[in-house]
Amino acid sequence: MSHTGPFLWLMRHAPPAGFQQVPPGGMCVCAYLFVKRDGQILLGKYADDPRWEALAGLDPDRRRNHGKGWTVPATHLKLGEDPRVAARRVGEEALGIRGLRYSEPRSETDFYPSKMVPGEMHYDIWFFIDGTPPKEHEIDVPPWYTELSWQDPRSVPAAAYARGHEDVVARWLAAKTGGEPPEREAVTR
Repeated sequence: MSHTGPFLWLMRHAPPAGFQQVPPGGMCVCAYLFVKRDGQILLGKYADDPRWEALAGLDPDRRRNHGKGWTVPATHLKLGEDPRVAARRVGEEALGIRGLRYSEPRSETDFYPSKMVPGEMHYDIWFFIDGTPPKEHEIDVPPWYTELSWQDPRSVPAAAYARGHEDVVARWLAAKTGGEPPEREAVTR
């Protein structure tokens, strides 16, 4: 077995066999807000807007590289932030939806080769939160998006997504339908 390093216990006072630093390939902890209506989810395309850094932790390269594909509204969690609070931040600040009803978070993980650190693996911890907007809600596209649209997640082709969100949506759908997400080859992100 090639996994001989310390246990992945990220804590300043971790036991001697624990970790006190981030894995070399990185780790992201994110909240994904699945805003649902009539079997569809709200998907967006990023504008190259510097406000993304404060809204979701997206640097200029990621905004430009991923602005052409569909993404689930999401954010990296801030240090010490509860995923429920992060989801509300996405709903209210990034999407501007008032009166959204939120589910409790459900967690998923992913582990894949790091694009930024070749030869290392990257960890993702995802919190999926469903949101239901008020019936009267109309989409108002904020300037940090080029587009927001209701889409049937079962019919959006994988290639139409950005940032690996096709995997995120597949995992969310599998949990909703009680199935398994489709097998995929390891991808770098």
